[in-house]
Parts: sequence; C-alpha cells; structure tokens
Amino acid sequence: MHIVTLGSGTGQATLLRGLREHPCEVTAVVGVTDNGGHSGHLRRLLHIPQVGDTRQCLSALADNNSLWGRLLQHRFAAGDLDGVSVGNVILAALASEHGSLNAAVAEIREAAVFAQRVLPVSDGDTQVGAELDDGRRLIGEWQIMQRRPTSPVRRLFLQPSSPAHPAVTEAIAAADLLVICAGSLLTGVISVLLHPGVKQALRRSQAPIVQVLNLLTQPGQTDGYTARQHLTTLQPYLGRPADAVLVNNAPLPPDLLRLYEPQGAQPVVNDLTPADACLIAADLVEHPDPEALRAYTRPQASGMHVGMHLIRHDAHKLAARIMALMGRIRP
Repeated sequence: MHIVTLGSGTGQATLLRGLREHPCEVTAVVGVTDNGGHSGHLRRLLHIPQVGDTRQCLSALADNNSLWGRLLQHRFAAGDLDGVSVGNVILAALASEHGSLNAAVAEIREAAVFAQRVLPVSDGDTQVGAELDDGRRLIGEWQIMQRRPTSPVRRLFLQPSSPAHPAVTEAIAAADLLVICAGSLLTGVISVLLHPGVKQALRRSQAPIVQVLNLLTQPGQTDGYTARQHLTTLQPYLGRPADAVLVNNAPLPPDLLRLYEPQGAQPVVNDLTPADACLIAADLVEHPDPEALRAYTRPQASGMHVGMHLIRHDAHKLAARIMALMGRIRP
C-alpha cells in the first residue's frame, strides 16, 4: 500500500511521524515556497528552494536518538546562531553542491537509511503570489499573511512558475491513497498544487483523496473560515473533489488555545454534511507534555518570521484514522 502525502511543514511532518508505525509505503511531497524563519533566511542568501519543511519531514522519519535525528532537529538558541537549524544548513549545503534539493534529500535518505521517501515538489527557487480582490499583487508567503488591509485573496500563483519534479508526478500516479495534509492552506498546501504537473497528476490518479482539516483558523490565511470554506477554497486548485474529509471533533487544550487568541486564531467550525464529502469526525488532538511544548517553541531571531505550532494533531491518532480509511472510500 502506497500513501502519498502532500503538504508543507508541521502538519505533514506530524502525519509522517504517525505513519512510521504502520506497514505501508509512504512518499511525502513537500512544499518549497515558505520564506519565513531560518530557511527563509537561507533562501535569500543562497537563492535555493525552501528547505525547512523538507527538513521537518525528514526529521519525522528519523529516530530522535539517532545521529541523523539529532542533527536534523537541532536548532541553536543563542548569540549569532540564534534560530539557526543544523538540518537546514546541511540541506542547503548539499542542494548548492548538487544544484538540486531533490538530489540533496536523496543523499541524506541513503546515508540515514530511511525506508520512506521525501520529495521536495520542485527544485525551482520560486515564491507563492496572491492577487487580491482590491487589485494588489503580493509575492511571498509572509507578505501575503501580513498584508494590511486583509483584502480577500482572489487567486494564487507561483512566481516564477516552477514545474513539479518528475519523481513527484510518478509517485502520485503510483499512489493507493492521496492525503492532503493540514497546514497553511493558501501559502503552504495550495502552493504545492500550483506547480505544473501536480494538479494534472491528481486528476489522472485513480487513488482516493483524503483531506485532513486544520484544527485552527490561521490569521492572514483563513480568518473566520469554516470547514466548508476550507474545502471550497482548495477545490479549484485540487482539480477534483476530496473523497473524504478528516475532521477533529474534540475540544482543543484551553490553556494553549488562550495563547492563540491574541492572534485571532479560532477552532475551525465543522459545518460539513454528508452531502459535502465522506466525513470522518474523531478526536485527533494532541495533548503535549511540558517537554514537548518546549520542543515546539522555536527561537525567533531578528528578521525571522516564525509561526506558533503548539496545538497539533496527535500523530498516532491521525495515522490510525488514515490507515482505517483504506478500503472504505473510493474515488
């Protein structure tokens, strides 16, 4: 059984961590357009695709106590190295040497002996752009999220256009199940679908598509969005309806939720019905201990935009639900 996940960042890495426990082949197709944090700093210096989301996915496949697990996860938190990720630097160095982020990932996969595959969606140095209802055009993930006023996004695009790596479309064609991961809907998830070849491959695929719905709305992206609005926003870029939608139905940790309130983030309201899609509602929320919360808190050095990722899906619950879907849904 071959599961292909499409996404970027924490949501995708969480699912990969859970799927490691199950007997399945996994390929993660990862976005490359984020321009925040340390990987955004590397992009500006080296003119390479974004490496941070790929590093997160590789880290999710590694044993935390292994050499590669420690290297991929380590982040400095002092002095001139504040916010610097060792894993990002390794990926950036190999990508510069090979002229290809995919070649860099392949070398790490071979050295670390990962069974699962991680494929950056493209080797191109491209940015996600947005055309707004008020006529403005913005280039860059954080430029879109921090726009003022927050005029609605009319259309998303890549600048410049950057085709999907051939291995990506081949993986989609060979998939038994396709999973659209939780994450930044406009600038993360949809940006993966914007690369020429991805949408076409998804439309040709006979594999069912499952969408994992976000737990929270995201300021600058999905302010006030309900579950149905997440689906309808994704649909034109996906090219076909999702066959199933996985929705959390459990309360979010109130102490963590209070930390998100000043940003305007709120739990996503589920207004979906069976007429919208095959709806699977379950408790999917992680309740992290203090040690996990410390690990989830990233240092933010000067000039590095970093999002909050304290409320997450539970990797084990999420993966178990995905595995249980196999055989229950058809495209």
